Formats: sequence, structure tokens, C-alpha cells
Amino acid sequence: MEDNARLMPTCGHHTMLKWDEEKVRELAQYFQELEYLFQDCRVNNDRQKKDYAVQYLTYNTRETWMSVKEYEGEFTPAATRDEPEPAACTYTYEEWKAEIFKLYSGSESKDRYTQNDLEKLIANFLSKGTPSRASFSQYHHKFQKIVKWLADNGKMERSSEKEKFQCGIPSTLWWKTCLTQEIGI
Repeated sequence: MEDNARLMPTCGHHTMLKWDEEKVRELAQYFQELEYLFQDCRVNNDRQKKDYAVQYLTYNTRETWMSVKEYEGEFTPAATRDEPEPAACTYTYEEWKAEIFKLYSGSESKDRYTQNDLEKLIANFLSKGTPSRASFSQYHHKFQKIVKWLADNGKMERSSEKEKFQCGIPSTLWWKTCLTQEIGI
């Protein structure tokens, strides 16, 4: 039987995963892509998964993640020195990953967006004055993404969506926009 498992990308390789600690909302995506690689590369051992997860991080982030007690825990010695897999750890990869998410407020899907995120978007767009078509389009897309998530998670009523959207647009521009095109909100 032929083994078609790929190898995990090495650190520094152009295909390696990257995660920026400043972009906490992308943490779930980092782990999702990492787990796809685990499946594709047939990485099943919890210890190896943790080691690969920290391999692609900056030095400071790696140190932080490795300091979480679920990273190492108590080791169970390997049965023999010839055993190819690292010694087992008392904490699973999933337990460790759950602790990593706790380190970053806003990284868990339940915290993806808040009313404050929507208010910041509106205030920021309004402060820019007369927008270009491109910036208006960006505002609309970001607004829709945040509002959909808030509504789907019971954090906002869809009935207030149009009113909120309008708050980010200068009043003179709003009426011109309404007269010239239909906005799908």
C-alpha cells in the first residue's frame, strides 16, 4: 500500500502557516488550516500537533503558548526508546487549544463581533467625510458582515440594520445615494 501523506511544511518555507497575534479573530482560521494539514499529513499524536502548532509562530507567541500548562502537563514515558512517536502528554491537543483561545479575547467565535465593533465601524466611516465608491463599498461589506453575525447570534435586531447603516453616512450623501441607487441592506 502506498503512503500518500504529505510532510508538514518546515519553518520558513513559503507554504508554512502564519498567524499574527494582532489579528485575534484569525486564530480560529489558523487552527482550522493547521488541522487540515494534520489530516493531510497524517499527524495524529497530540504532542506532535502541539509542537507543529507552535512551530509556525513568532518567538514571543511561541513562548506564551508553550507556557500554558496543557502544552506539556505530565509526561507518560514511552514504552521503548525505539518508539517513533513522542511520549504521550496527559493533556490533549484539544484541551490545550481551548486554553490558547482563552488567552485572546475576541478569538472565540462567540466573541467574534460586538456592538462596539459596529459602532467603531460607523464612527470611523462617518469621520472620513465624503467617501469614494471603493470606500463606500468596503464600508457596506464590513457592515453586512458584522450585522449578519450579530443578528445570527441574537446580539442585534435585524430591524435596526438600515438605521445603523445610515448613521455612518453623511446625511446629504445618504439622500443622494437613495435617489440614485437601491442599496440592498
